[in-house]
Amino acid sequence: MDTDSSTSNGYEFSAEHNAQFKAAAYWMGIMGRLGILSGALLCLSGIFGNIPNLIGGIVGLVMGVLTRRAGAAFGRVAGTTGRDIENVIEAVTSLKSLYRLQAIMIGIALGLIIAFVVYYTAVAGR
Repeated sequence: MDTDSSTSNGYEFSAEHNAQFKAAAYWMGIMGRLGILSGALLCLSGIFGNIPNLIGGIVGLVMGVLTRRAGAAFGRVAGTTGRDIENVIEAVTSLKSLYRLQAIMIGIALGLIIAFVVYYTAVAGR
């Protein structure tokens, strides 16, 4: 475990709490990797003309990377001593950023998909 006594806040999570942070970090890492993999596969299918898949793939890639980053921040809570509160704040901030960007990107992606569907429906209806 890393120790940073220069920023110690006097609070340290218990071994049971650290196990929960470690488990959360582990599963967030797995979900991040799966998001990256599925995003990459969707991007590949999107390259061959399926624009909605390309858009979804980009969203999946970005969400996968951000999920892995948030998981790493949760892992630092369990992997260090003397900085638990700072690491929790960093992890929660990372998670907040992930969800904020996820909401924005999914909203944009849905808007683009709807625009493409409307456009192609109008073109096909001519």
